[in-house]
Amino acid sequence: MRKSNAETAETRKRIIAMASRAFLRHGFAGAGIADIMVAAGLTQGGFYRHFESKEQLIAEASAAAFAELGAMFEAATAGKPPREAVEGIVQLYLHQLQAEELILLCPLANLAGELHHADAQIRTVASGGYAGLVKLIAAPLTRMDVADSLGLAESIVSLMVGAVSLSRVVGAEACEPILANARNTVNLLLDSAGKIVRQ
Repeated sequence: MRKSNAETAETRKRIIAMASRAFLRHGFAGAGIADIMVAAGLTQGGFYRHFESKEQLIAEASAAAFAELGAMFEAATAGKPPREAVEGIVQLYLHQLQAEELILLCPLANLAGELHHADAQIRTVASGGYAGLVKLIAAPLTRMDVADSLGLAESIVSLMVGAVSLSRVVGAEACEPILANARNTVNLLLDSAGKIVRQ
């Protein structure tokens, strides 16, 4: 019996969710199609009914991860004063490896080495994810009347991504100084920005 469009869409969504978690945990090369399909409760043979290639799945799974991350940050900072919102995003981002929910993991920090070698559609999604994070942080900075809110947001995102990437390298026991230094640097940047407002 042929599945309805709604059932097909729901199945596709489930595959993307499983793939997003698998790629963030094991990397693009380490997460196989067969394992992802089994995790989604499906057979490997059904994969090509939903996706043209593994690259398409990686791109869509990465886009889903960025969307979930953005929604989580927005929910966590809704209604907060601008500086508190920025600090809240930074705190959540920097401690994503300690979070119980893998959905909080960011593709930029956790898959940077593989993204560099990925095909164009995947790199486009990664660039869009980066731009989304910058925009998310720039919005409260603009409300703080920071002179170059976009430039400062780019600096903060670069700090966050770099700190989490290094944390993965050094491991859980040695990462706290890296995360603390990143957090302190962001606070220094915010303090400085507060003194340089638009004229």
